[in-house]
Amino acid sequence: MLKSIGVVAGSYVLSLILVMLTDPLLSRLFPGDFVHGRIPSDVPLIASTAFFVVISIFCAWLCARFAPSPATRHVLWFFVVGEAIGLATIVPSWSTGWPHWYFLSWLLSWPVSCWIGLLLAGRRAELAAA
Repeated sequence: MLKSIGVVAGSYVLSLILVMLTDPLLSRLFPGDFVHGRIPSDVPLIASTAFFVVISIFCAWLCARFAPSPATRHVLWFFVVGEAIGLATIVPSWSTGWPHWYFLSWLLSWPVSCWIGLLLAGRRAELAAA
C-alpha cells in the first residue's frame, strides 16, 4: 500500500518538478516572450504544451514501470490526481487573460499521455517476457 502511494505521488511530484524546470528553457528559446508576469504568444504556449505532453508520458511510464501489479490501477490514480489538481488550478486562473485553449489542451492531453505511458510500460514488460 505504501509503495503504491509512493509511486503515484512520486511520479506526480516528478511531473510537477519537470514542468517547472521547462520555464527557464522556454525563456531561453523564446527570449522576451516567455517572461514571468506576461502572457506569452501562441508559439511558446504550444512549445510549453509539447513539453508537458512528453513529461506526462514519461511520468506515466515511470508510474507504471515501478508500480506493483496491476500497473493500470496506479496509472489510473496518477491520472485522477493530475486531473483533480489540474482542475483546481485552472478554475481560479480562468479569467486571468491566458488563452482558454492552453488550459484545455493540458486537461485534455493528460489522459491521453497517461494512456500512452501505460502502453509503453506494458510493451516493455511484454518484450522482457519474450
